[in-house]
Amino acid sequence: MRMALALSVTLAQAACVATAPSVPAERGPMRVTNGGQPFQMWEGALARKSADAACGGKVRVSIYDRFDRATGEWVYPEGCA
Repeated sequence: MRMALALSVTLAQAACVATAPSVPAERGPMRVTNGGQPFQMWEGALARKSADAACGGKVRVSIYDRFDRATGEWVYPEGCA
C-alpha cells in the first residue's frame, strides 16, 4: 500500500510539471536605430540604452554585438535577457 501511494504521488507531481505552460524565451537578434535614424559607430552606449529600453529591462550582451554599417543599426544577436 505504501509503495502504491508513493507511486501515485510521484505520478501526480510529474503530471503537474508536464502540464505547466511553457513560455518561450525571446532570443532573436535585436536591431536598434536612433529613433528611426541610423546610429553612428561611436554611439554604442546610446544604442545599448535604446536596446535596454526596447527590451523593457536588459538586452543580452555578447562578444558578437556589432554595428551594421549598411543600415546604421546596432545588432544584439542574443536579444532580450
